[in-house]
Amino acid sequence: MIEAVLVVLSKPLPGRDDDFNDWYTNIHLRDALRFRGSIAAQRFRRSTLQSHMLPGSFDWQYLALYDVYDAARFSREHWDNANTPRMMITDAFDDSVLEDYHYYPLLFRDHDPGKPHDGAVILERMNATGGQDEAFVRYYADTVFPAAMARPGVRSGALMSFRPQGQLMPGAASHRHVAIYRIDGEEAVNAWRGVSPDSHIVDSATLLISHWEPITGRITEDDVIHTSAASLAEEERARKNMGDRIHRGGQQRLAAPQN
Repeated sequence: MIEAVLVVLSKPLPGRDDDFNDWYTNIHLRDALRFRGSIAAQRFRRSTLQSHMLPGSFDWQYLALYDVYDAARFSREHWDNANTPRMMITDAFDDSVLEDYHYYPLLFRDHDPGKPHDGAVILERMNATGGQDEAFVRYYADTVFPAAMARPGVRSGALMSFRPQGQLMPGAASHRHVAIYRIDGEEAVNAWRGVSPDSHIVDSATLLISHWEPITGRITEDDVIHTSAASLAEEERARKNMGDRIHRGGQQRLAAPQN
């Protein structure tokens, strides 16, 4: 059972996309899925097709979504293993702009339960105005979520909220609420065009709606533990390619473990 979704926005250093993606897809995803607390993960890149104008400051290039059954344990595994052989970080990774927070589900609907979906996602990142979080959730659940789920090409949707428990990084996320919609096709992206939550309860100044295309399919913990020879060979190749070009800092960005 999913307790939380870890939403990770990241980017590589300039000119290091290939190294970053080889490490993230073939090493880091697999390392993380070996940690206790994880269920599955999928990677995405920011699409050139967007339904909404993104600000110039929106510098994220990649998105990863991790389904987690124990957020506190998953975070502790990161604290204990960062920069060890169990979790080496490429030096192609720009950790100065990392955003890496667990969000806890409030609403979920799936139009086709049990059928895997490895396609694109719409990610809505939102804040309530004036601390009206409860009113925001009611408004979103009653008005925004049903309308979004009725759009063409929408397979599933979830509204989630940040809370301090079990977080990997210190401090609060820049957005207290996220909605993730798994979609099929350009028609679904166009159905979002020009449509945003419209209420005095939503902080329009911080609202960000973005479209992400898949890099990987959904990879489960079982896929990694009971891996194929081909996948293991690809992981070994990527580790050899990374060599000693590793990030040797960054642990200070992680939250201190809580006893």
